[in-house]
Amino acid sequence: MEVLAADDMQGREAGTEGHRKAAAYVASRFAGIGLDPLGDGSTYLQDIEFLETRLIAGSESFSLHRRGSEVALDAGRDFARSGGFGEAEETVTAPLVFVGFGIQAPEYEHDDYADIDVAGKILVVLTGAPPRFANNERAFYSSSTGKQTLAAERGAVGMVTIRTPVDQERLTWPRILGDAASSDMRWLDSAGTPHEGFPQLRGSAVLSESGAARLFKLAERDLDAVFDRHDQGGTGSFEFDISATLSRRSSQQRTSSPNVLAMLPGTDSVLRHEYILFSAHLDHLGIRPGDDGDDIYNGAYDNAAGVATMLEVAGALAKLSPAPRRSIIFAAVTAEEKGLRGSDFLARSPPVAIENLVANINIDMPFLGHPIADVEGFGVEHSTLHHSLVRAAEELGLELTPDSRPDLVRLIRSDQFSFVKQGVPGLNLKPGSASSDPAINGSELRTTFLRDHYHAPGDDLTLPFSEQGATRFAQMALTLGLAIANDDEAPQWKDGDFFGERYGRLKKAH
Repeated sequence: MEVLAADDMQGREAGTEGHRKAAAYVASRFAGIGLDPLGDGSTYLQDIEFLETRLIAGSESFSLHRRGSEVALDAGRDFARSGGFGEAEETVTAPLVFVGFGIQAPEYEHDDYADIDVAGKILVVLTGAPPRFANNERAFYSSSTGKQTLAAERGAVGMVTIRTPVDQERLTWPRILGDAASSDMRWLDSAGTPHEGFPQLRGSAVLSESGAARLFKLAERDLDAVFDRHDQGGTGSFEFDISATLSRRSSQQRTSSPNVLAMLPGTDSVLRHEYILFSAHLDHLGIRPGDDGDDIYNGAYDNAAGVATMLEVAGALAKLSPAPRRSIIFAAVTAEEKGLRGSDFLARSPPVAIENLVANINIDMPFLGHPIADVEGFGVEHSTLHHSLVRAAEELGLELTPDSRPDLVRLIRSDQFSFVKQGVPGLNLKPGSASSDPAINGSELRTTFLRDHYHAPGDDLTLPFSEQGATRFAQMALTLGLAIANDDEAPQWKDGDFFGERYGRLKKAH
């Protein structure tokens, strides 16, 4: 953690010299442990070619037109735009059409596109999905990538997003502005096309509360009534009788950023051809204007701590005799902060056959500020990995705390989801907030971290750190990995599980 979260790593943003320096450090650690290289050309690095884009500040504009009148929205106050993956300079004028949550969910007989033509139009879409949906389905259909895919398939030329009241609290406007001002990346396929870049959606933006209010006032519609209707699960798409013009200029460049991959071969003559994947994202947010002159987003807990834990586990496993029965892959992945891009590339271009990858243990942002008494496994309830996690926790005398916010379905919110989408059971392993020392309030410390330091320059090495907490968490990750590696049966999706039903068949088809 001291190496990876140091200022000279410059926040480890994907595609930067700081990230390349961090990747070289992890590769040297893998080599020192004695792991087999699993990257390109017998190295530890799986290099990924990206298209990187960044909005040219001040180039963005967004105006509304209705019955001869024009309303110019204010950049930064009413709307935010990021760089695009199409032409470097773009202007589009098109009618606006409201399509609710912008989803089609046949199992709920919900279709926001029913009876409305969106070809050549700019869609206005609410974040999220109907609260009446079950947690898993709601999270799945909330995906912005899924919504963009639907919009592009139906010929839309843009997507303007309005945050629901719930998401206004979860995604604050300053955070939206910060993310929009930073660079974005998509890996390039064999044809040089940015994967999920959606260049046809030229008229895309996010509206603030004031921007949404100005749009609905011009349209003479009640935004609160629309929120209420869709909160109840309604559809009700409609034409706005308004057109919009959006312009921007993007600075684009090709760049590269590596995943760092290594393997510990298994010892069982049959099971060694099955693989467990430990993953942790190496990148963070780099350098941005910060508070009190601190511009470096060190990412000590997000996610130097996760990579450090993985390295500790790798070192311990390499010393075991006998070694694990199944083979174990270790991956420090890039571009998680750009939308899980590095892990998505790895899951689609794995160094071993995807059907032989049996489980993913992802470690993302473990808070180690207190001596831990419990652990959590986000997404573990979807597969028999739950049984392995229970056994490992019991062996170490740790409590297994159920996910306190299952409605967030955090299975989809970190790199494990890239592998889930390829049919691989996975989880995000986290320390819990219970403290084994009554004098230390773990819940309070973690809440303070999430409120004041997450995705901020303050996520650095000055934060509280517990040697006991770090040790116990690394022991937990090791014990869980061993339980899966040595079990006679590989993990399986639970019968009838939403993600297993949707993605498990993809793995079987290989």
